[in-house]
Amino acid sequence: MSRLIRTPQALAAVLPELERAELLALDTEFHTERWFFPRVMLVQLRADRNEPILVDPLAVELGPLAGPLSRRPVVVHGGQQDLQILHRALGVVPNVVLDTQIAAGFVGAGFPIGLGGLAERFLGVTMEKGETLSDWSRRPLSDAQLGYAAEDVLILADLHDALRGAIAAAGLGEAVAAAIGEQIARASATPDDARAWERIGGAQLLGDVERACLRSLVAWRDREARERDVPRNGLAGDAILFDLARRRPSSALEIRANRKMPGHLSRQESDAILGILADPGPPPPALHKDRGAHDVLRAVARVAERRTGVASELLLPDGQVTRVLADGASVLAPWRLALLGAEFRAFVDGTSPFTLPAGFLGGSG
Repeated sequence: MSRLIRTPQALAAVLPELERAELLALDTEFHTERWFFPRVMLVQLRADRNEPILVDPLAVELGPLAGPLSRRPVVVHGGQQDLQILHRALGVVPNVVLDTQIAAGFVGAGFPIGLGGLAERFLGVTMEKGETLSDWSRRPLSDAQLGYAAEDVLILADLHDALRGAIAAAGLGEAVAAAIGEQIARASATPDDARAWERIGGAQLLGDVERACLRSLVAWRDREARERDVPRNGLAGDAILFDLARRRPSSALEIRANRKMPGHLSRQESDAILGILADPGPPPPALHKDRGAHDVLRAVARVAERRTGVASELLLPDGQVTRVLADGASVLAPWRLALLGAEFRAFVDGTSPFTLPAGFLGGSG
């Protein structure tokens, strides 16, 4: 059973229960298809071992949840988007003490792993996942949807206890807390439009002027999509912006030369695009071009995973690889360096007997 909250009075009635909780389980159902910012369609909560509370944000303001979510310990699973959505809705970031997906990556369960796989591995429980792609904007919500939504928070408290024990046994409590702290910081961070271009496929292959064009085009696209609250790809996909930066058309007719170019970019948006291409600003620093260096560092991180049991995707995410290639191992957080080991740092800094040729790591060699 669960409690569906659709009035301010019903929400006020459960707030004391949430405020008293020693642990709050949290999940959300949201849609991303039609907007820049994901829209939350349901908030699922469980205070300790009580019945789940399902709050309908299409019927009631979520503001009163800011207090308990920011003050009480919270457990989530793969909660990065949940935290971002609630930060935008409430103005606070939930007080997450454990993300079970991150925690699983520290105790040999792999990363990322779904909640169902984690429940089966640690609790021997098989979860129903039939409503994964359900339309959560429709009302009334079906019994199947409500049951699915409640099940996620029902399982989180048990997973919290099991994973806390595994983390303590491995002596990794501080590292897990640091990784979750990074997640919380990302949830409340202002997007860095100036560096978003670095995530575009092929960006490392562009010349100076082309990089400047790509950086400015991506910053424009993201800013406009955010202000209009439309999906990035609905305005201009990454591949389209890469093509514009590479070709640098000088007229609306030349913009249309790509047969996959959305018509609105050569009509409504052509003045903005052509203005950017004519004066993109100074070029940003070049990205490391050698994919081999990236792959070698990923392989070294996988060696560390075998030694520590911590998933290499957590030890050295792709974004961190880019930073190491540019500036050396010292840019990594202390918990990552500690788990990757002295051998990793010596390898990157060129002091290991097994190292890379001079210049292979750009400025870090």
